[in-house]
Amino acid sequence: MRRITKYGKSFEDYVEAIYLLEESGVKVSVTSLAKKLGVKPSSVVEQLKKLSERKLIEYKRRGYIKLTESGREYAQKILEKHSILKRFLENYLMVPRDIADKDACSMEHYLHDITIERILRFMTFIEKIFNEDNYFAERYREFLNSTFFDKGDFKETFN
Repeated sequence: MRRITKYGKSFEDYVEAIYLLEESGVKVSVTSLAKKLGVKPSSVVEQLKKLSERKLIEYKRRGYIKLTESGREYAQKILEKHSILKRFLENYLMVPRDIADKDACSMEHYLHDITIERILRFMTFIEKIFNEDNYFAERYREFLNSTFFDKGDFKETFN
């Protein structure tokens, strides 16, 4: 996975939202994007100017918004990071699905590509080494349900 330029969480959220709307068959407008992101249309217009300047979208005032090829590639990389992180949190750390999705959404914008790649390699390692009867997941689940942390300060730190 090669390093991609970071524009910031809000910027990447717009690219991702446009991509998801396009993939669902929606003709993306300022209104539909504002609704998806839960922001004011005026905020969308401001961000569209920046996206357009960076050649990630095609947009003319009062027209539809369309990702360029580089915008689509950028969105796909963001979604790939999200998918890897969500899978890691949910399947390896046993974080509940809704929390894993929310956390992955935050993490995807801040973790370096090398970190994402190492997480992916770790998951691949676990799958190759402990693939018998889901051994790793079962042992980890048992560990989480044990009283290991009940005796120390760790549990008190997060409660």
